Amino acid sequence: MSGACDAGGIEVIGAGLGRTGTKSLQAALDLLGYKTYHFPLPAHAETWAALSDGKVTSDDCLEMIVADGFTATCDQPTADLYAEQCRKYPNAKVILTVRDSAEKWTASWKVLMKFIEVQERPFSLGYPTFIQWVPFMRAWKRMRDVMGTHLGLPRGALIRGWATQPDPDKWLAAQYEAHNAQVVAYVPPSKLLVFNLKEGWAPLCKFLGKEVPPEPFPFVNETEDLKFATRVMV
Repeated sequence: MSGACDAGGIEVIGAGLGRTGTKSLQAALDLLGYKTYHFPLPAHAETWAALSDGKVTSDDCLEMIVADGFTATCDQPTADLYAEQCRKYPNAKVILTVRDSAEKWTASWKVLMKFIEVQERPFSLGYPTFIQWVPFMRAWKRMRDVMGTHLGLPRGALIRGWATQPDPDKWLAAQYEAHNAQVVAYVPPSKLLVFNLKEGWAPLCKFLGKEVPPEPFPFVNETEDLKFATRVMV
């Protein structure tokens, strides 16, 4: 990393893992005037895959995001790069979205992982899908290998390796807790908001110095959509 802080750049860093309400956070931040990056755009997929392959740096990915006008980030893989974002954009504030418990997060994560497992299956006579023939879909698959490596996990373990653990639920819960503890230990308390979506607008707006919007807090629940999409693909 260059260590330089770009002018402007990322103002809000969403450090919560996927399935902690990141789509809701994106919607909320957008209502507050930010332009929020949630999961890599198809046009960005190959650069993120190159990061996972060790061919580009995190700076390359972050500068690509900023060049496209984004001022906030959330979800993975940007959440995995929370420390890199903090170093590059030291004036940014960090929001760690959390669930009610590690067990709640684990159950939700497994719904997403089932969707991804089906999405990443190669073409076969038993499963005649063309999904992995789409270039950005193949790049997303490679990109996902980087998720969880900031915790010292092997490449791809958080996405695919968890199911091979002796106690997958316990293992996943431990990774969730380890990530949250790592963020809390790294980010200065004055720049960090640990945020459960159930708290609504008040703590978020106070933390960011924004007026509470007239709209209700946007709760976006993708669980049923993911389950439906998984059934359709199978």
